[in-house]
Amino acid sequence: MNNFKPIKRVAFEGNVKYYGSEEEVLVPTDYCEHDELRGVWFSTVGNIDIPKIESVEQYKEYLLGVIAKVKEYHMNTVVFQVRPTNDALYKTDNNPWSAVITGVQGKDPGFDVFGFFVEEAKKAGISVHAWINPYRISGVKLDDLNITKDEFLDTLAPNNFARLHKDLVIMSKESKLILDPARVEVMEFVSDTVLEIAKNYDIKAVHIDDYFYPYDPIRDPDEYQKYKDSGFSNLSDFRRNNVDRMIEMIHNKLNTLDKKVEFGISPFGIFRTNTKFSDGKTGEEFWDKGSNNHASCLSCYKGLYADVYKWMKKGWIDYVTPQNYFDFDNTKINSKGEVTCQVKYADLAVWWSEICKETNTKLYMGQAIYRYGTDANWKDPEEIPNQLKFNQTLNNVMGTMFFTYSNFVEDNNETLVKGRELLKQLWTKDVKEI
Repeated sequence: MNNFKPIKRVAFEGNVKYYGSEEEVLVPTDYCEHDELRGVWFSTVGNIDIPKIESVEQYKEYLLGVIAKVKEYHMNTVVFQVRPTNDALYKTDNNPWSAVITGVQGKDPGFDVFGFFVEEAKKAGISVHAWINPYRISGVKLDDLNITKDEFLDTLAPNNFARLHKDLVIMSKESKLILDPARVEVMEFVSDTVLEIAKNYDIKAVHIDDYFYPYDPIRDPDEYQKYKDSGFSNLSDFRRNNVDRMIEMIHNKLNTLDKKVEFGISPFGIFRTNTKFSDGKTGEEFWDKGSNNHASCLSCYKGLYADVYKWMKKGWIDYVTPQNYFDFDNTKINSKGEVTCQVKYADLAVWWSEICKETNTKLYMGQAIYRYGTDANWKDPEEIPNQLKFNQTLNNVMGTMFFTYSNFVEDNNETLVKGRELLKQLWTKDVKEI
């Protein structure tokens, strides 16, 4: 039987406790290797994890190196971002080739990048999830470029859906462009894109992350009329329904396939905040079944209009990978000299475990290896190993996804390097995904 131990705080005296509680968080002293999903996000947006192409041979060699690195850490899953900005790293009739490959949107790189990766990963015993962003058109701010929406859209590939249908494009407060979530034409286009990928490639799942409505407010002069015409009594419900309809549409279209392709979501780590921590405030971000964290925390339900709980209850998605990108203590001293804490890893892990049991949804934990070395609490190399050990106290956590791949090759971050060494001591052999 495993023994348990408390976690020593890094920046303060004492041991880590649950949020708003005197109960100490305990982790097993030993890690037990068993079958589980061990995955990593492979981020192509902004060339985070992938370079621009110099030659077909060089690109294939790089992709084979990715597979080798994944195998080195005894991982068994890659979540490959195939549609970063309304474009494609795969052969498609619906979207132009991505500029992250060649530097020019629509330019054929000379081979099917994603197709090659899927085939080679399969040979190595690695499953691949195709990761898409449904709405994002570009990460650039038009105000910085001093151009209009139409002028920017005219710079995109001639077959880009956004360029062909400018009326289906809206802007955020930061002057970034997205497809309009309220338009049924967008829902059909995104779900058709998903279906095409699922039909044409030997993938385990299709995967969408946290970007639904953007983190910054949208500025759509026509939204109020769309909302009034919808019959909804408040704008938030209207927006959530728009996303709901797309998610259900994707689910229904995947079910038309003659093979099983799973549908997974990786939402922002906080769904809604428990009402007992509302500090007397009222709002839709608070819920009697919400997680234990500070009242000021963003929630994906209110902030991004993503009702993940509904999708889980309805059976529209097969798995959820919450972005639990927080450390165990997450306590800081602010500019006023006050000790503050917003949210803690263990509380969210427990909350997602319970809600996945209730809805019978597979749970993989999204974890932030990229945060090593970023502040005092993340200067402890044991943070990720302790998180993995804590996951094993929750009997329905079926694995882990790390953000992001480049953090497995970066070597100029001492804490990160040490953390990876400790990970290798936990993951010593290949295991089967579940």
